[in-house]
Amino acid sequence: MNQNQATSLLLLAPDDQRGEYLRHLMRAASKDSEIISAARPDEALRKLTGASCSAAVAEGSDGLALIKAVSDAGLDVPVIFIAPDDEGDLFDQARAAGASEAIFRSELSPDTLQNALHYALLYRSQDGQTEGKEKHAEVVAMERTESLARLASSIAHEVRNPLSLIILAADFLAKPKPLTDAVRANVVNYLRHGASRIEEVVTSVLAACAPKELALEAHSTNEIIEEALLSVQSRAPAGIQVNFIKDCAANLPAVFVDRARMVDAVRHLLTNAIDAMPTGGDIGIKSYAQIFTSSERADWQREGWFRAGDVGVIIEISDTGHGIPEDKLNHIYELFFTTKPAGRGVGLGLATVKKIIQIHNGRIAITNRPKRGVLAMLTLKTAAHS
Repeated sequence: MNQNQATSLLLLAPDDQRGEYLRHLMRAASKDSEIISAARPDEALRKLTGASCSAAVAEGSDGLALIKAVSDAGLDVPVIFIAPDDEGDLFDQARAAGASEAIFRSELSPDTLQNALHYALLYRSQDGQTEGKEKHAEVVAMERTESLARLASSIAHEVRNPLSLIILAADFLAKPKPLTDAVRANVVNYLRHGASRIEEVVTSVLAACAPKELALEAHSTNEIIEEALLSVQSRAPAGIQVNFIKDCAANLPAVFVDRARMVDAVRHLLTNAIDAMPTGGDIGIKSYAQIFTSSERADWQREGWFRAGDVGVIIEISDTGHGIPEDKLNHIYELFFTTKPAGRGVGLGLATVKKIIQIHNGRIAITNRPKRGVLAMLTLKTAAHS
């Protein structure tokens, strides 16, 4: 944070693996600061009152309670709030209650936390209080405006063509001349195709953003795979041979998921595999269980936290297609990014899959296979460890 002197920071987090991870993250973001821990909001408030803490970091419902308590007590301590990805309402409540900054877990990294702490300390500085708030507000507003502009531009681009079809069909119908059954059928087809395309784009955008309500129940992984397979088996063009090679383990533990959304995630991956093989090929579908021998977390992203002894279920989907250019791999989860030819993909499938897996606290990894094609690996929590 480039502070001239050491500071004390408070962390409100449970005394478990999650809390240890957050402490590790704070140490990485603020190497010169003392980290004071608290496991409950009341304990955190007492430590904030008794200690000279420059800022606090808290997450979840306990974090919201701390923000309100700090405000009620009139303490001049900025609180950085960390919200679960599937708790958009909690995120908004924390901002409304006076959080210095609110960050979704999927956006949490040493850099984002360091920036949030930097601005929090600027707030507390008497000399830089007004300037810090204004600069931070300006940066946040600029980032959000740019993101919104990119999204709006992409959506406009994707719906322009189907809208043109609808307008052409409407103009044709407005002409005072009789229609044959064949012409009428073509016009109706234009209207339906255009409307369906727009509906597809809108539905995919909503799904890729932040679905909030999940119908979580214990389900069979192999049944989810079979349902997804059934929906894509007719997707390959006529005359193109696509072979589905299944290697699904029997008696897998149930996974705790929203079945419809997980089927949708697997369907998107299967569809991508088919589209990657325009001349045909093989698609491998494999499922198996894995026991984690140590506590593991994937990179700095909010992908599933698995503790030693947890049992996960792995779904692997591989193809023999052309693969993904190495310089594109870092962008595959971005909205509207696609490597497919024009007209073959909107670029929402993998963004949707990523969001679905994230809100289930699972992991997704997509890599090129050593020889040819792509391997997509999903790691899901079982019902016993969710």
